[in-house]
Amino acid sequence: MRHAIAFAVVLLSCLGCPPPTAEPSPDAGVPPETQLCIDDEECDTGFCRFGVCVDAECVDKEECTLGQVCKEGACVAPPASCSGPDDCPVDTLCDGFTNTCFNPTGEGEGEGEGEGEGEGEGEGEGEGEPVGPTINLENFVLEEVGLHVTRLPQGITLQPGQVLVVGRNSNEADFRNFWGSLGAGARYLNSVAGSTGVPIINNNDRFQMKNPAGVIIDGPTRQGVREKCYQRIGVDAGSNASWAELDVDSATPGVATLIPGLVGPAISEWCDGVGDGNFHFEYIEITNY
Repeated sequence: MRHAIAFAVVLLSCLGCPPPTAEPSPDAGVPPETQLCIDDEECDTGFCRFGVCVDAECVDKEECTLGQVCKEGACVAPPASCSGPDDCPVDTLCDGFTNTCFNPTGEGEGEGEGEGEGEGEGEGEGEGEPVGPTINLENFVLEEVGLHVTRLPQGITLQPGQVLVVGRNSNEADFRNFWGSLGAGARYLNSVAGSTGVPIINNNDRFQMKNPAGVIIDGPTRQGVREKCYQRIGVDAGSNASWAELDVDSATPGVATLIPGLVGPAISEWCDGVGDGNFHFEYIEITNY
């Protein structure tokens, strides 16, 4: 009886008391121990990278086997249509015309595609006498350094002094209507560049051109800014002194001045398309000096 009364007193005295808290686990707040491994079978997470068990099989495509890309932490086959370099296996790039992966070194067969227009027979406008030979630009690559690439299609041949204007995503008639001119004898190519390809003109762009073997033959150029045009006036593409920075209303697509000492195909001008919705009219120009 006395024990029952004592228990009742203790019970009544604890009414309203907070519930007892559990003692913390000795491992609480301690990160899980790193699990070392030799292969995937030893890992609960399923992936062994660099001797440690991790949640992801890869971080970038360089960690995947040949012919695979890294998507959401797993090495998988590349998508049927690429939109950038991460969609293509190591040593290949995404062609802005066809949205397919290609080898920039020129190894293997591949037919470029694009919308070629402006079959001019004469030389582009310019001054002086060109000294370079006629050149076929098939499979040459235009590259916005570190970002986008476009491989030129078949059927693009430039005579000495002739100019090729590569528009972002406009047919030739609309391009001429926007810019008001296109140099006599110049050729026009619609690169159909959307979110990838060349030209895409933004801030701090630098461009270069490679031959089908992947060798840089011109560039990288100086950096440019939006709402400006850059016209070639010197041999060294990387020097600011080799480019005249002009307002867009001074653009001369298809018209290039020959430069003493510069021989063969080279980037001669690029320009932003100023105004709402006018980015389709951006262009980069190549001259066969």
